Amino acid sequence: MHGKTALLALLLASALAAAPAAAADAKAAPAPALSAQAVPAQAAAGQGAQAGLLDQGLEAFGEERYREALDAFGRILSDPKAGSLRPEAAYWSVLAYLAAGDRAAAEKALDAFVKDYPQSPRVPDLLYQRGRLLYSKGDFEASLKAFSAFVEAAPGHELLPSALYWGGESLFALGRLDEAERVFAAVVEKYPSSVKVEASSYRLELIKLEFRERELLKLLTWSHEESLRVVEDFRRRERSYEQAIAAYQRQAADAKRGLPADSGKTAAEQKARADELAARLAAAEGELAAARAALEAAKAGKPAEAKAPAPPAVLPSSAAQLSAEALAAKARALDLLAYYLENLPREEAK
Repeated sequence: MHGKTALLALLLASALAAAPAAAADAKAAPAPALSAQAVPAQAAAGQGAQAGLLDQGLEAFGEERYREALDAFGRILSDPKAGSLRPEAAYWSVLAYLAAGDRAAAEKALDAFVKDYPQSPRVPDLLYQRGRLLYSKGDFEASLKAFSAFVEAAPGHELLPSALYWGGESLFALGRLDEAERVFAAVVEKYPSSVKVEASSYRLELIKLEFRERELLKLLTWSHEESLRVVEDFRRRERSYEQAIAAYQRQAADAKRGLPADSGKTAAEQKARADELAARLAAAEGELAAARAALEAAKAGKPAEAKAPAPPAVLPSSAAQLSAEALAAKARALDLLAYYLENLPREEAK
C-alpha cells in the first residue's frame, strides 16, 4: 500500500512551489458518517455522566443539531475528570464545527487536538480534514501540504483515494493541469472501487477540454499576431511606394518646369544647324552639276552652256577628281542631315 501512496507524495511535493491560490469553492468539508464503532468501547461502557454527555452529543450530531452537539462536547472538555473521553469529545468538536460551517473555530480546535493528542489514532483523519478545510478556504497551496502530511502519517488509510482526489483538485485550482491530470488518472487506475472515481473521470475530461481550449487560444493568438505582421509589412511597403511615387512626381515636375527654355534653345540650334547643312548641301549639289557640265563639255570638245559661269579649263582627269570630291561632300552632308533630322524630334519630345 505504501508504494501506491508514493505517487501522491511525489506529485504533491512537486506542487509546493506553485503560484498563489485563486478563488475556490466555499463549501465546508463534510464530516465523516457516524458508525457503531465511532465511540471507543470504554466510553460506551460508562464513565458516568460524561459518557452520557458524549452519547447525547453524538446523537445531536447525527441529527445535524450541531450547536447542541458542541455544547455537549464542550461540557466534557471542561471536565478534568472526563479522562479518555476528552480526546473523543475534542475530535467530534472539530467535526461539528466543520459541519456547522464555523471554519475559524474548526481550524483552532483541529490544531489544538493535533498538539494535545499527537499519538491519537484520530490524527490522520484530522490531517485529512485540515486539507479539506484549507481547500474550502481557497488556500490550495496549504491544502497540498496538508494532504502530503496525511499521506506521510497514514499511507494505508482508507481515505487515501479521497486525499489523492482532493490533492488533484488543489492542483487543478492552481492551474497545474499536467500534474492534476496524473493525480486524477491515478485515482481512476489504482482505486477503481473508490467513490472518487467518477469525479476523477469527470475532471480528466475537463482537463482535456482545457488543453484543447489553450491550444485554440494559442492558435488564435498566433493567427492574430501573424495578421498584424502582414498588415504592418503591407503598410510599410505602401509607405515606400508612396514615397517613391512622390519622388518621381517631384522629379517630373522639376523636369517639366526646366524643359521649355532648354528644349527651345536646343531646337533652335538644331534647326539653324540643319539649315546651314541644307545650304551647304545645295551649294555642293550646284558645284557638282557644274562639274558634270564641264566634264561633258570637255568630252564633247565644246564650251558649256551660258547658264552657269564658265568654269576654268580643266583636264579630263581634273574633272573626274572634282566630281569624286563633290560626291563625297554630298554624302557627308546627307549623313549629317539624317542625323539631325533623327535626333531633333527626340530633343523636342523631352
